[in-house]
Amino acid sequence: MKTTDTKKKIGILGGSFDPIHKGHLNIAESARKEFQLDEVWFIPAGHSPNKDETCMTSAAERAKMVQLAIEDYPYFRLSTLEIDSTQTSYTSVTLTKLNTMYPDTQFYFIMGADSLDYLESWHHPEIICENAILLVAVRGELGLAELKRKSKELQKMFRAEIHLILGGKTNISSTELRAGKGGMHAALLPEKVADYILKQGLYGYGEKRDSQAIKEKTG
Repeated sequence: MKTTDTKKKIGILGGSFDPIHKGHLNIAESARKEFQLDEVWFIPAGHSPNKDETCMTSAAERAKMVQLAIEDYPYFRLSTLEIDSTQTSYTSVTLTKLNTMYPDTQFYFIMGADSLDYLESWHHPEIICENAILLVAVRGELGLAELKRKSKELQKMFRAEIHLILGGKTNISSTELRAGKGGMHAALLPEKVADYILKQGLYGYGEKRDSQAIKEKTG
């Protein structure tokens, strides 16, 4: 392991969180428990390199949804590091900043198996691997055997340290939630987030029109 017993262990979970859902919370909690992390920091993307910002919910609203989702979890924190920056939200840049700001902390970058499959195409993957231990949630199309093979390949390529998160499996998709597939309801969303979406009229939902439908689907 890159870490030592004297360093604080912080998990980093980034993403657009548009919206944050229970799958994000499950993965974060599984990572925290399985790797004895002191905290998990949720970092909503500011200027995403892969998404059209004009199609995204505002940074302030996405950060608010994250705050609502995690406020009952004592080990979870919201970081606005990327939102507050004018730079493109590259993971390599964020992790470099975090290591400079918190030199006595070992960071663990939490990611999905689908993302690990193309990590070599990310912005400076060698910097990501240098600045964090990778924790990979087992989900998506990659089977366990393929995931282990890919991990070994990246370990050789970037001297990466990679571990698998075995709990917290989920198939929830923010994209599908925005489109209304499966229903915008508390079976998939934290209740406070669902209430916020309705009150703010996000993703085409409105409090008067959709609140009853959501209640019916949560039973």
